[in-house]
Amino acid sequence: ATAGKAGEIGFLRVRYKQPGQTRAVEFDRAVSLRELRATPGNDFRFAAAVAGFGQLLRGGNYLGSFGYDDVKELALAGRGADKGGYRQAFVKLVDIAQSLTPVEPDHGAHTPAQPKE
Repeated sequence: ATAGKAGEIGFLRVRYKQPGQTRAVEFDRAVSLRELRATPGNDFRFAAAVAGFGQLLRGGNYLGSFGYDDVKELALAGRGADKGGYRQAFVKLVDIAQSLTPVEPDHGAHTPAQPKE
């Protein structure tokens, strides 16, 4: 795959048919990082936090500097009404995982320590 224009992180293409119709409607558009940061809803933010948390628990090889504090920030931003308190319970789980994770001496942030070879 080739790199997109600066700031683009993906390209969305949607094709659908209305019930009872024979002709499909199709549209596509580029998605920019700036746009994604500005417009995601609570469910998207929270889902991204959960996905990031899962990656951290698996070693965080693809996360760069994204750490537990970033997961918590996204989760809190996507908490919404939180009926039942499950999203707040997730934030507490992130706090617990962060407290059990060794701090790497080179950058001081709570990120999973990489296994030594």
